[in-house]
Amino acid sequence: MNWKIKSAYLNRAAGFFTGLWAFLMLTAFPLYMRDRYSGMGEGKFGFFLAVSLGCLIPGALLAAAGSAASAGSAAATGSAAAAGPAVAGSAAAGRTTLRGALSSLDWAVLSYLAACGLSWLFAVDRQAAWTGVTGWSMGLRSQLLFGLSYFLVSRHFPLSGRLPWEKIILAGHFLASGAVFLLGLLHRFSIDPLGIYEGLDESWRLLFLSTIGQASWYSSYVCTVLVIGVTLFFVLEDGWKRTAVGAYCALGFGTVVTQNSDSAFAAMAMLLFGLLLVACDSLERMERFLETVLLMLGSFLAVGLLQTAFPEYAVGLGGVSEFFSQSLAVWALFLAACVACILLELYRQRQGNRSRIPNGSRLRRGIAGTAAVCAAGYLLLLWANTSGLLERWFHFSSENQYLLFDKNWGNSRGFSWSFTVRTFGELPFFRKLVGVGPDSFSVYCYADPELAGELNHFFGQNQTLTNAHNEFLNTLFCLGIAGLVCFAAMFAAAMLRFGRLWQKAPFSLAGMLAAMVYAAHNFFCYQQVCCTPFLFLILGLAERKLRAKLLQNTSLGDT
Repeated sequence: MNWKIKSAYLNRAAGFFTGLWAFLMLTAFPLYMRDRYSGMGEGKFGFFLAVSLGCLIPGALLAAAGSAASAGSAAATGSAAAAGPAVAGSAAAGRTTLRGALSSLDWAVLSYLAACGLSWLFAVDRQAAWTGVTGWSMGLRSQLLFGLSYFLVSRHFPLSGRLPWEKIILAGHFLASGAVFLLGLLHRFSIDPLGIYEGLDESWRLLFLSTIGQASWYSSYVCTVLVIGVTLFFVLEDGWKRTAVGAYCALGFGTVVTQNSDSAFAAMAMLLFGLLLVACDSLERMERFLETVLLMLGSFLAVGLLQTAFPEYAVGLGGVSEFFSQSLAVWALFLAACVACILLELYRQRQGNRSRIPNGSRLRRGIAGTAAVCAAGYLLLLWANTSGLLERWFHFSSENQYLLFDKNWGNSRGFSWSFTVRTFGELPFFRKLVGVGPDSFSVYCYADPELAGELNHFFGQNQTLTNAHNEFLNTLFCLGIAGLVCFAAMFAAAMLRFGRLWQKAPFSLAGMLAAMVYAAHNFFCYQQVCCTPFLFLILGLAERKLRAKLLQNTSLGDT
């Protein structure tokens, strides 16, 4: 057996293990439970760890062996070529270069893993930094598995072969996550077909949901994986497939408006913002964007109608969730989107075959600039109200939770964020650079009597603040400035790379949207096993599809 055949078999085997990991994570992981809600977190992480060790490690070893075999094949080919005429086609050279090249996202992921390793090396407790805090387990061990999953999926996920991996995994994902979404909706209408709530006190039912567990974990999971469906709804041609994906997305949006986490609405706003940016070049894409808006708002309002029709079964939710499902303002937005969709269709008919939006790039910059100004304006208003400037200058002040940043803001995130920033500022300079260790926020804080006393005074003796409840702040504290820069670079690289090239491989748009949605949601949340692995999985799939298309174009001479 020559080197080339060996390499092909080894890479195919690596692809099998990679595809198996993706299949199990997307289809079995969401449905897996252990001891219902009492053991949900430990059970989910145990599943992830077992599947990752059983699939990713063999896959990585086979991929490394395949690379070695490819190197042997290249060496043998080079020796043969030296004995005869040297003829090298530019397309073949381009394929070789692209296969071995590292993209900007690859470098960002590698730098993030290096920052995690450096932080672990100088951690306050290496053992704790390796495993992570109990219940979260986001230590170096998990970070390495996340990075390994990205590189295996982006290089070895099987796009062809005897098994139609893409179709199998997508079908399994939609069925499994759709079942999770449906169960989450049923739970919010006091319907518990699996008996998961049995033995759980009524007061706790609002905090746990579906087969994922804690409501914030569920929210993170839904927002992250829903990106796959929304991307396909946006890029697929009209037909039964798009209709089926639309029904799935409607179910997802329906559970978003009932999960009772405000951060999910920040994620949905970022999702629409990302779609709007890529829709600025084409009338057809703008129509797809408006259809997505209608689908989202229509799903919200349909849930609101059910809540109104069956008030005795509907679980009471927070103000933001009920606002988006029942308020007249959302009805007005829905009608405005309907009018915009009709006007756009009439405009398209007048334009005939012309589909490009005039000055689309300028429109995109205007939208991005407007969003930046609005965000800055909100922050200025929040600061002015909190500092008392509005009251001193305009004799106006507000106690609204979205306009007053105090220690109770955002379910005590005001205290957590302020505490984290102040404590980070007190760290020695070297600690500011490398942090205290992966997932070691509570390890460091509760080892200090003064800090532990402050936390116990605010949260009580029976509660532990395990992280900053802001993934970027938590990364700064645990991994230091170096870690935060690399972590932010990973999101920036994904948004820029996939946002610029998604038209070459439309599914890669999911990579851009996943980065935007995850960043928006976890600005108010944290890493955990029910969402973070899926971020790296989706980024890997997007990179895989894009690299395959670029390789195909190179083989056709499009260099």
